[in-house]
Amino acid sequence: MIRHILLVSLLIHCTLAKPKGGKPLSPPLPKRTWLTLHGDEPVVVANGGYSGLLPAQTDIAFSQANALGKRGTVLLCDLHMSRDGQGFCLSQLNIQNTTNAADAFPNRRKTYIVNGKEIQGWFALDFIADELYSKLQVTQSIFSRTDLFDFSPPTPTDLFLEDNMKSLVWFNAEYATFYSQHKLSLLDHIKQLLEIKKDISYISSPEIGFLKSMGPVVRGLRTKLMFKFPADTNSVEPTTNETYASLLTKLSMIKTFAVGIVVPREYIWPVSKARYLEPSTNLVADAHKLGLEVFSYGFANDNYLPYNYTYDPQREYLQFVDNSLFAVDGVITDFTMSASMAIACLAGTRNASRKVPTLIISSNGANGDYPGATDLAYQKAVDDGVDIIDCSVQMTKDGVAFCLPSIDLMPSTTAAGPFMSRAAKVDPIQSAMGIFSFDLTWEEIQSLKPQMSGGFNGELVRDPARKNVGKFVTLSDFLEFAKAKAVPGVLINVENAAYLASNKGLDIVGAVTTALSNATLDKNSTQKVLIMSSESSVLDKFKAIPTYQRVLHIKEQVGFVTNETALEVKKYADAVLLHKNSIYSEFRQEGLTFNLTNLISCLHWANVSVYAGNVLNEFQDIFMDFGSDPYLLIHNLIYYGADGIVTQYPSTASAYSRNLCTGNPDAYKIQDLNPGDVIAVMLDPKEVAEYKPPPPIHFETKNFVTPPLPPVADIAKDDGGSTSNSTSNANTTDAPSPSPPPPPAQAASSATAASINGAALFFATMLGLVYYKI
Repeated sequence: MIRHILLVSLLIHCTLAKPKGGKPLSPPLPKRTWLTLHGDEPVVVANGGYSGLLPAQTDIAFSQANALGKRGTVLLCDLHMSRDGQGFCLSQLNIQNTTNAADAFPNRRKTYIVNGKEIQGWFALDFIADELYSKLQVTQSIFSRTDLFDFSPPTPTDLFLEDNMKSLVWFNAEYATFYSQHKLSLLDHIKQLLEIKKDISYISSPEIGFLKSMGPVVRGLRTKLMFKFPADTNSVEPTTNETYASLLTKLSMIKTFAVGIVVPREYIWPVSKARYLEPSTNLVADAHKLGLEVFSYGFANDNYLPYNYTYDPQREYLQFVDNSLFAVDGVITDFTMSASMAIACLAGTRNASRKVPTLIISSNGANGDYPGATDLAYQKAVDDGVDIIDCSVQMTKDGVAFCLPSIDLMPSTTAAGPFMSRAAKVDPIQSAMGIFSFDLTWEEIQSLKPQMSGGFNGELVRDPARKNVGKFVTLSDFLEFAKAKAVPGVLINVENAAYLASNKGLDIVGAVTTALSNATLDKNSTQKVLIMSSESSVLDKFKAIPTYQRVLHIKEQVGFVTNETALEVKKYADAVLLHKNSIYSEFRQEGLTFNLTNLISCLHWANVSVYAGNVLNEFQDIFMDFGSDPYLLIHNLIYYGADGIVTQYPSTASAYSRNLCTGNPDAYKIQDLNPGDVIAVMLDPKEVAEYKPPPPIHFETKNFVTPPLPPVADIAKDDGGSTSNSTSNANTTDAPSPSPPPPPAQAASSATAASINGAALFFATMLGLVYYKI
């Protein structure tokens, strides 16, 4: 309990922190009228507390929901009973998956008939209260979430109320008929609870008989009775023996015993089997016409969301509260921070001006929405309000510079089909087999289709309907597009320059220099130009143009930099792009942060700007400290000092930058969460102290200082008459003459590049599907 109090006080301290940068506070926001039944702001209901991170229905989960949620957050307790009549907050009737009951009481397994269905497992009514409270631990029921905090006992309902006398609370009585069949009364227990706290805000149940019996009990009180619909509309309501689908058409009858309904999200915004949103139903409008409130449940950041939301959890909340047709009166969620931010900070901001000036840099355009580096990805990034659009430059066999996420065509094009015979292993570039842009002509590449790629497969695959849409873009066309759209800036990413020059006779630096000059972006321009590379020799080629900002790409995940190395970085670069996970270390590979590294502070000391990336929306890419929420990650990266956010989802970063809460003292405070705060307070200090993290990987000059680029080799071509690269000598004048070129990198052997058999083709294809997140 002391740990819990300390964490609450810590988070309250964070809430009182002043906005970063000392900027003047914004004036209070005018009161908004919502499309809810009464025009009030939608309510956030914490489902068992902050159950997205902590075991549901525990005292720590409830206390954190209060600390992290917006004002007026409601705490929902699912009411269950022990054999001796004590009420407990427990997520499910069968406690097998939400507690350690199977281990603590291996011989107490039972089978019951519940609403006509046989359920086998462990049940609260088979234990006396002392057994539940002293021998059980509540566990995280969703196995993708951390089990580090599975140490709390179930919460007795009277203790729940005593700990939350000043909070809004909700009791959900799911199985009144089942308990009455075993001579236990949820109704009588709630009567006792009303003696402890008269102003219980909500009582819900899927049983009409129970709610009708509750009516006289709460008469004269402010308690609202809510009729809850289950996910299965074909299941039968025990009082009327009607299906819930039938009852959904009888809202006027429900109005006689309840003030509102509680429904799954899909009742309002149906989702197709292919995981796309369908048109909304009329349920909210019909209920509001009758004076019924509508609450929706099932919200969680780590759900597999419909593709329409591009894995942005805030967009789902806003779909329910900030559309032009209706707003639900409340959302029941496992992640109170995210729901609070969506309602208090993001609703109504589509056309708002930016409140957070941090640079937003795309990663291959809006690569989370469309195949990366295509015309559609770039247009979407611009539409989303990006500051800098980027082009990772690749070279074709015939010398055309174009934009593509990687030099290997396999992850982001359909090359694995028609050109698998050209698969090769080129060790200086990557360890896996690949089909490389320099082995295909521009005409051949244009015969391919772009391919949506992401860091995850299975349920987190990106929108299949957009998998192969869009067109490839040359570097020249990219720059003309940026000028026509008046984008504030462009980032040009240049890699593999030495290999291309010495082994393929391709001058990528010359191609970039010429394209920028032709676009007049090398002159004094209103548009910023950022040149990025992981190699100092490439950045050196652009130092003569002072308007260009040189960005060193630190691809590796590192954890420490010395002052001396930071000063060396400054010699070559004005900024760095850091892997976001280089900013903090992880605790025992448990999905929680441990420490803040010194990279941002040290690089800032050396007057080097820091861009953090690559920020994805997919919850599996976000540490659980940040609520599996990209908005909280972005907020905290900026809080730690990041000068820019590099993201495949510019719409998310742009929406965050327009939030109404930043700088507003009367608004909900988006939490500043320091790495390690959660484990330092939640876990036993001895357990944390005993953890010995691996030594941090030092970022050193050898990681980025490279020899001067070699001259471009005069290599004969085999593509039907071309004898040599027309730009073969374009790079030689820039190379310092005293330094001899390094020995040529090892080219792929003819045997490696040759055709391979079917099984090897498949294996090479799988190995080649490498996704580069930065």
